[in-house]
Amino acid sequence: MGERGQAAVELAMVLPLVAVVVATVIDVAAFSIARVSLEHTAGAAARVAASTDRPESAVAELLSRAGAGSSDTFSHEITRDGLLVTVTVERTRRSAWSPLALLGPRSITADATAAIEPIGGP
Repeated sequence: MGERGQAAVELAMVLPLVAVVVATVIDVAAFSIARVSLEHTAGAAARVAASTDRPESAVAELLSRAGAGSSDTFSHEITRDGLLVTVTVERTRRSAWSPLALLGPRSITADATAAIEPIGGP
């Protein structure tokens, strides 16, 4: 009878640790997915900025659509250098349910460069 009680106590001691490890792994995976997504968003923002005469508003619109439905915040910077435009995008992620949330919000940064396209028709 004592061994069954011992197993229950061991399970009660180990289960919270296992739950914390699983939650941390899931949050790290979600952070990695957000990083890849941000790199794609930065590439799209650079293409949009290179093909319009109002890059600031076009990139802001793109980022508002990318962040729709999330509590994440986005910021961006557009730099023109000759025939190239570089867009740097920063995303601040907040994780409310993970043990990593104790570290506070984390920022991810990605940048992309595109050649400026001529605007207007023939």
